[in-house]
Amino acid sequence: MNEDLKIPNLERLSVVVATILLAFAITQFIRIPSGNSSLSLGGFIIPFNFNLSTFITISIAGMTASGVDWILRDHPELAGRSTIPHLLIPAITAWVQSVILNNMADTPVKWIVFTVGGVFLIAVILAEYIVIFPEDYRKPIATALLTAFIYGMLLALLVALDSTDQRLIISLPAIGLATGILSMRVFQFQSEQEWPLLPSLVSLLVTAQLSAALHYLPMSPLSHGLIILGIIYFTINFILSLDRGVSTRRAVIESIIPLILIWLVAIWIN
Repeated sequence: MNEDLKIPNLERLSVVVATILLAFAITQFIRIPSGNSSLSLGGFIIPFNFNLSTFITISIAGMTASGVDWILRDHPELAGRSTIPHLLIPAITAWVQSVILNNMADTPVKWIVFTVGGVFLIAVILAEYIVIFPEDYRKPIATALLTAFIYGMLLALLVALDSTDQRLIISLPAIGLATGILSMRVFQFQSEQEWPLLPSLVSLLVTAQLSAALHYLPMSPLSHGLIILGIIYFTINFILSLDRGVSTRRAVIESIIPLILIWLVAIWIN
């Protein structure tokens, strides 16, 4: 390994990425009949559709986290620290890509998304490897890249869920889980807290509440995704501004301007 320019072991990286992409590809060719079940809650019968692809999607996310941990353990500056914070984005990236692919029709576009997703996954792993070492001159770029990936993945997940008309009881936990985990990573980048659980929980609850309220609004999937993404962006930036000691009025102004711009775009393309 180059001591001046730290890069991951390329053999490990290629094995992990190839295994994950192979798992993605296999799941696209296997068609397993779905099962039906129901849950009685408060006198209401809630139907569930489930199949093996649901468990495969979760397994791919876990496999990605395990593979990335194997790659990061080779970093000379890790010094016995936990790799868990660095596993969150790669695992969610694999999970979101799997959800998107499973809900796409079998067209050439699907394989373009498959290829682009593989490139994104490699970029995410490389960026997480770089940010381990605080003195690495590439860290600000890697941090900005990972932050952009976080918002991009959230938008992709929101659009994918809305475009397939998922029931609220299915889409809301997925949105909440992704928002909570990924916002935690943003807070880790921008604050000194190792595990900013409270800000992440606030972000999760605000997003979940407003997502539930907006679920049945008649709008296109992209507009719907942008509306919720604007809420997520506003919440995260408002909390970060308060954490930096900015006044509440200034924090609101600095956070609401991007929110308005995102919502205007959402309304314009609807």
